[in-house]
Amino acid sequence: MATIETIRTNRAEGIGSSDAKRLIDGDWHRLYMEKVGETEPEDLSGVFRVQLGIYTETFHLDWLERKYGRSIERPMQRFYCSSMPIMFAHLDGWLATERRPVEAKHTSSDARLRDKAVYYMPQLQHTMAVTEADTIMFSIIAGNSEPEWCEVARNEDYITELQQLITSFWWHVENRVPPEILPTAKMAEVEKIGATVPIDGLRAYDMTGDNQWANHAADYIGYMAAAKTFEDAKAGLKALVPADASECTGHGITIKRDKRGSLRFGS
Repeated sequence: MATIETIRTNRAEGIGSSDAKRLIDGDWHRLYMEKVGETEPEDLSGVFRVQLGIYTETFHLDWLERKYGRSIERPMQRFYCSSMPIMFAHLDGWLATERRPVEAKHTSSDARLRDKAVYYMPQLQHTMAVTEADTIMFSIIAGNSEPEWCEVARNEDYITELQQLITSFWWHVENRVPPEILPTAKMAEVEKIGATVPIDGLRAYDMTGDNQWANHAADYIGYMAAAKTFEDAKAGLKALVPADASECTGHGITIKRDKRGSLRFGS
């Protein structure tokens, strides 16, 4: 288990879970300036969506407890990674019986749970690395909808690549050398891995290299316009059938009315 210490306000001592996402997103220079003390972290006290998430977090976790049927602890400590102490995390919640953290977000009304899990994957994998958890419970409130949650699996390849990026970034901090050239290829590789991490036991697959998929996809795209024209023609022909008609024929098309009054194409 990760070591636990009282929260200290000095975020310059390491990389937190939210910092991990900034590294993957390419925000290296500003993050570097914050860590070396040359720039203050962005003041989010006036950002409504951020403050809304803070104010609804307690209610969010309370609701999850009620619906999930498990007690969720609210740790007030900062957790440190035992194998890489410069990694730390503050947890929204902790499921002690399952030994896994809980991450809660308040998002826009059109957000999809799986998409948001992928979006926050750097933060989720970072938190699992710190807490040595195999899974994390991720939940969102989309607008004013009831919370949805899913289980995101730990991915060792992702964590290894992320830790390499953290090591590279921290070298700049320790040596006070501003990062000018970013490891974009490795960042892209981490994002690629993140898109395939199992969520609720299901993962996304890239079928680009599957020849059968390619053939069927080409047919699907090629005949899509024709299929729409076909469906429009069916609807148009049915609309022309008089209300008192039992059968209409013409130009090779026959439409019959069955006993329930439905119109059927036939011969």
